[in-house]
Amino acid sequence: MTPAQPPRIGYSTLRDDPTGPGDRRRFCRYAAQRGLAWEIARPDRAYDIVVSSVGGDLSSWRRLPRATKFVFDMVDSYLTAPGADPRAPLRGLFKFLTGHTRHLHLDFRQLIIDCLRRADSVICSTEEQRESIRPYCANVHEILDIQSEAVRHVKRDYARGERFQLVWEGLALNLHTFRAIAAPLRSLAARHPIALHLVTDLECPRGSTYLWKRPTRDVVREVIGMDHVLVHEWSVDRVSAVAMECDLAVIPIPLDVPFLRGKPENKLVLFWRMGMPVVTSATPAYERAMRAAGLSLTCRTEDEWLTTLERLMLDENPRREAGRLGAAHAEAAYSESGLLAKWDDVFRSVGLSPRAQ
Repeated sequence: MTPAQPPRIGYSTLRDDPTGPGDRRRFCRYAAQRGLAWEIARPDRAYDIVVSSVGGDLSSWRRLPRATKFVFDMVDSYLTAPGADPRAPLRGLFKFLTGHTRHLHLDFRQLIIDCLRRADSVICSTEEQRESIRPYCANVHEILDIQSEAVRHVKRDYARGERFQLVWEGLALNLHTFRAIAAPLRSLAARHPIALHLVTDLECPRGSTYLWKRPTRDVVREVIGMDHVLVHEWSVDRVSAVAMECDLAVIPIPLDVPFLRGKPENKLVLFWRMGMPVVTSATPAYERAMRAAGLSLTCRTEDEWLTTLERLMLDENPRREAGRLGAAHAEAAYSESGLLAKWDDVFRSVGLSPRAQ
């Protein structure tokens, strides 16, 4: 692999569609910033390096010849929370029947382990994930999303209007996490005028199939069950625009679901980059990030959610402090240059010097 003869890089992701946020904010952003040429990976073609997300055809990449370097980008906690994802038992069969994998593997978790053993380098997103991966692959790198694309505005004014505005962004498939705070939100709405803005997909997949969908508004009524909930179609421009019109971001996670409790702090850092004050569930990653930023805005119980939201709603000073401290920490600890350097380390570890291309 020399500058005169750049490596052939294949990238594998869900449905061979690299336009999702997990692609744009990770390998695709890195490749664009470093000027790396790549193509959608095909099992019948030869590559110097294959990079794959969990959504890629893992059944093929576990069979890669040893001469091909394999980088596995696994950002969720499939090993720290075995069996916690209720979709896992059927996922292997579903992926095979829909053509996402060429080879049938009923045990999807075991397929992931096989890929970890085959990988020359693994990328994860939390300390817990890194420790769970090391028994299978010694070359593990912890890297969060590169989020510059979505930060179009930064909040400066923390004054509120008559109706207090809350905001959340993410996949409609994850709206079920609001069950963790639906009761506190309804209690808050009974005492104060509030609105909740959801920047997400207008249709929500049924289960994890993406084959059948229903209107997101129907899911919102079922899960949250309060008035003044507005659904905004997700776009790179709209995330920042809607956030700037809101007073506080919320990130609920059911703490009794290990797979979800193991999520990284990507969403929190994204809101911090926009200068938004944020209240989250008390997951390990969110608690670490909050402590590092000098904040204490994580909640474990419904009472804590209600008390914390009401306190921030009634006082502009802690909202301003949370927004400013979060923004400063995001810039210091999660800069784009720092994240790109971590990807450089990954590629160097498998024999590629990115800056030389």
